[in-house]
Amino acid sequence: MRRRASAHERQRGAVRRLSAWAPACLACWVLGLSTAAATEEFRYQIRQGDNPWNITSRFLKDMAYWPRIQEYNGIGDSAAALQPGTTLRIPMAWMRTIPQTAIIADVHGEVLLQRQHGTPQAAAAGMLLMPGNLLRTGSGGSAVLQFPDGSRALLGAGSMLRLVELNRLTVSSGQQVRFELQQGEIESEVKPAANLGGRFVIQTPAATAAVRGTRFRVASAAGRTRNETLQGTVALHNRRGTTLLGAGRGAYVQAGAEPGTARPLMPAPVLDILPERVERLPLRVEIPAVAGARAYRSQFVATAGAGVIESDRSSPTPHVLSTDDLPDGIHRIRVRAVDENGLEGRDAEREIVVDARPEPPFPSAPAADGWMVDEHPTFRWARSDDAVRYHFQLAAAADFAAPLVNAPDLHKPEWIAAEPLTPGVYFWRVALETTAEGRGPYSDPQRFTVPPPGPQPQAPVMDGDKLELRWRAGAPGERFQVQASRDAGFTAPEIDQMTDESRLVLPRPAPGTLHLRVRTLAPDTPPGPWGKAQQIEIPNENWSALLLLVPALFLAL
Repeated sequence: MRRRASAHERQRGAVRRLSAWAPACLACWVLGLSTAAATEEFRYQIRQGDNPWNITSRFLKDMAYWPRIQEYNGIGDSAAALQPGTTLRIPMAWMRTIPQTAIIADVHGEVLLQRQHGTPQAAAAGMLLMPGNLLRTGSGGSAVLQFPDGSRALLGAGSMLRLVELNRLTVSSGQQVRFELQQGEIESEVKPAANLGGRFVIQTPAATAAVRGTRFRVASAAGRTRNETLQGTVALHNRRGTTLLGAGRGAYVQAGAEPGTARPLMPAPVLDILPERVERLPLRVEIPAVAGARAYRSQFVATAGAGVIESDRSSPTPHVLSTDDLPDGIHRIRVRAVDENGLEGRDAEREIVVDARPEPPFPSAPAADGWMVDEHPTFRWARSDDAVRYHFQLAAAADFAAPLVNAPDLHKPEWIAAEPLTPGVYFWRVALETTAEGRGPYSDPQRFTVPPPGPQPQAPVMDGDKLELRWRAGAPGERFQVQASRDAGFTAPEIDQMTDESRLVLPRPAPGTLHLRVRTLAPDTPPGPWGKAQQIEIPNENWSALLLLVPALFLAL
């Protein structure tokens, strides 16, 4: 007659069966996400003093579940079967949980929170997110969510996210989170909870992404879901199949289709060329291309606060871009390449300082690449009502390593040179200082040229009724403008003529004082400065006739 197994032997058998089922249980988590929640298990090691009553009160929803636990684990009715050290398998759906809430740690741009059966309201840092709540972000909005176990999620622009479930197991700190991402993007960093019964699930119209501790991105648009795993492992699953995505791999899935195969993510771009400090916005810096990339995405994340996305730009060429409203401060920039299938690669990250406020005033005169011919040039820029003072610099090189002029305390939007500038190329720039923001960055260097003065006329030659002027020859293609005036200010020139030669023959002017000046007219450039003016005396022609009469007058006497 077959001996009946003792309670202890039945317990040991249950443990052996439990050990045999362990790999299958892991597979249930990975592959059985669409089946009943009972396939997800929590494993508890029996301790001294445990019995059906205290186990039920701590772990199970009520006493009615204990018989089901016995059947599930294949143990008898005797409490003695619960030997210390053995493992008890408990389906998650039967376990006692405590409702939890998430916190909206920070927001940027338009973010709306809609409570269950409520109307949308502007979300703000510190608000609670509870199951049933819907979070929406505008085209430039983002939000950071903080969970009780320290996990975090970053919701991108143009997203709709509903929190379906957020609980904590009473037996452990294991956290159970489930979201519905109706559209948009979410990046999650989940604390490891493999042995605590925790899980983090994101459902989209096309598939479900489930993890127990990892960093990954999920995007959903037009019935298509994209998943990129940065750390750990993600199971991307729907009714047609499952794709496991290890670190550095991603996949797409279309609604109603089997998840695509895992593909390697593109490597992180190299950001060594980026400056440490940015003073002008929007930022546009070319970086080395990543082989095979069809686009590049740049995100600026605030280091202060919870880390919302403050700028998010994409480029078809290898450039780092920013918006023009990026606030001053220290930012963490993240740049990644995008492959031909739209999968976004690994992030290249570094810190960068933005110091672009107050914005510099607009330079007005002299214009960029212009000519300055005034003897005492005046530099002008746009006036600001917020200005406490202006800072002006003039230099012979665009790097302003050795400024020729440094005027840091100007109260008018202009600076006038006290001395003439020698011929050459110069650069000038101006900055604004306000009470609220201090001194901001300088404007872009404005290049201008002070050309050589025009030629100086030689002594004129008067021959009868003609006056001939000569000066040094110019370069090929240059012309000359000649002016003659009775007043030194040339307010009403008596003569104003153009010539292609370095000489000009004029009708003999009327007697008296005459001022002459010449300037060069080079091709495709503004007229150059006037050369040094010359003063000449035009004698009266009647004096010659009078001198002939002098001898006759002496004879008559």
